[in-house]
Amino acid sequence: MLRVAAIFAVCVLFSASLSSAFALEGTQRAEIKNPRLANSFGETVSQNVNTHQQVQISADVANKQTTPQVFVYIVQIEGSNGVTHKLTWISASLNAGQTLSPAISWTPNRPGSYVANMYVWDSIKDANALAVPISYKITVS
Repeated sequence: MLRVAAIFAVCVLFSASLSSAFALEGTQRAEIKNPRLANSFGETVSQNVNTHQQVQISADVANKQTTPQVFVYIVQIEGSNGVTHKLTWISASLNAGQTLSPAISWTPNRPGSYVANMYVWDSIKDANALAVPISYKITVS
């Protein structure tokens, strides 16, 4: 019985040291995927939108950690000339392992080709990336 308790204790210590040695850092703490445009009802719409058509720029943000995480979802919309047309963000929090689909509203007022760059940071002030950023191409007619 004493031997079983000793083996259990060694396993617990080894497991605890492994989890701290392999803690998620940097852009491994969260994941951003499935970028899309949606209407005001949350239904996915085409990447081709009309001038003055309001759309929501959304993606799935997942907390890959075992602890809660406060984050900011940042969307930067650039025109084909590299000029930023919109830069905005919203703040939220995710429980361990939770996924959320935040959305930023955009109403384009000129036709053209745009790219929505999406970022997940810990805060605007500290600007530490939690996930690898993604981009989404949008055509406005």
